[in-house]
Order: sequence, then C-alpha cells, then structure tokens
Amino acid sequence: MIVAIASGKGGTGKTTVAVSLAISSSPITLIDADVEEPNANILLRANKPTSKQARLPFPIVNMNKCDFCEECSNFCAYNAIVVLEGLRVFAVKEICKSCGGCALVCPKDAIHEQPRTIGHIRKGERGGVKLIEGELNIAETTTTRLIGMLLDYEEKNGDVIIDCPPGAAHPTVESLRYADYVIMVTEPTPLGFHDLKETLMITKKLNKKVGVIINRSDLGNIDSLKKFLNSKKIPVLLEIPFSEDICLHYSRGISPSEYSPQWRETFRKLWNYIKKSQN
Repeated sequence: MIVAIASGKGGTGKTTVAVSLAISSSPITLIDADVEEPNANILLRANKPTSKQARLPFPIVNMNKCDFCEECSNFCAYNAIVVLEGLRVFAVKEICKSCGGCALVCPKDAIHEQPRTIGHIRKGERGGVKLIEGELNIAETTTTRLIGMLLDYEEKNGDVIIDCPPGAAHPTVESLRYADYVIMVTEPTPLGFHDLKETLMITKKLNKKVGVIINRSDLGNIDSLKKFLNSKKIPVLLEIPFSEDICLHYSRGISPSEYSPQWRETFRKLWNYIKKSQN
C-alpha cells in the first residue's frame, strides 16, 4: 500500500505526521518527495550512506552540422532552444524539459544529448524505516522530473509513505500519482481551509481516496471545516490539538511517535484503519 501525506500549504505539520506514521508502521519505506526542501530526515535522523546523482538528458548542438533551419526551436513548446542566425544555437537549461524532441526533429542530426545533473537521490534507514529522499540543485526548475525519478527509484513491494511537497501545483500532482490513499493534513484557519479545498480538487481529479488530519485542532474554527468535510463525505482521521510538548520535542528533531508511546499507538491504529479501508 502507498499512502501519500499532502497539504495545501506549508507549515501544517505534514512532515511530522508522515514521520510519525512511518515510525509507528515500520518496517516501511518513507519517500521525502519535497525535493526543493527535504526535511523528513530532520525528524527521522537516518544515516544516508547511499547517494546517486539524478540526471536528465540535455541537448548539445554540433555547429559543424547545424544550418540554422530553426526546426528545433519551432518544435520546442517551452522556447528553450535559442537560434542566433549565423552565430550559434543552444538550449537554455533553466527552461529545457529534456523531452528529446529537438534531437528527433533536427534534419541534420546536429543535436545530441548528454547527461546533466539536476540533484541527488539518497537512501538510508533507521528503526525499520527506509528513507529515500531527493534534493534538487539550487536554481533548478526540474522539480517534477526529480520527483518522478524518486518515485521510480525502486520496486514498491512493501508499504510506502510519500511525504509530498506542499501546495497544489505540478509537484504535488506528480507525488500523488502512485498513491492508493491520500492523507490531507490541514489546520482550522481560513488559509488552511482555502488551501485544503484547492488540493482536494487534485485528489478528486486523480480519483484518490482521501482522509483528513486536523492539526492544531483547538486553535481555529474547526466546526466549519468539519461541516465542509462532512458534506464531501471525507472522514476526519485524527484531530491533533496544540501541544507545547509536541512543539518542544519537534524543536529538538523528535517526532511524536518517537517520544510518546501514546502517540505511537495512535498512529499505529490510524495506519491499520487505512489498510483495512483498502480491502
């Protein structure tokens, strides 16, 4: 089973839930798909002895063959190929999506591809939780491509938890595509409510089963949030009240399931509930 932990906005406690659920459900694989700012291992603290470069093909133009026909630039939907008539033709790495189309349409066979490093994929393990995380290089824009590589990194034979990037854009969509079940983590605030509704539109389009965890449940208008979820027939899986104890341990890089047997049991029961709902 693959469970994705998502949120419409940052700071809702998504990663705290993902790590706590993983610790309570081990042995399991935890994938940190927030490749622009991976932070699950701050709470898991796994050693990461295995690392490999994440690479994409990048077009290189042989100017000895190129006749400036502009077929490549006309084909590129992202305008990533620049043709300077009589001077040079080149691809812009910040825009190129590595689709390979320019090389296919070039009538002079003047374009070949060579690997370009966009980030890293790292593996580690602690306490029965296998961690796989991706980290995008600074200034890279190929977020969804690295997430795709991360999710395809190994066979998904056992149970998997995906810590998704926050928001409701393409990276979130990419990280949800394998999920059998999606846990949305939100908070009962106007912004949390608004962004939850946006992300729920994605899960509806993807036809995903969804449940909601309400974090800091006693610090906002939870009644209107519950009324909305009830109208959509979306279950509230768990309510987590504001807790100075959780905050204190979080500031030290310790998740609720690690320091508290009670929270570990709560998340273990949640995992079992989700597994039963898939049968």
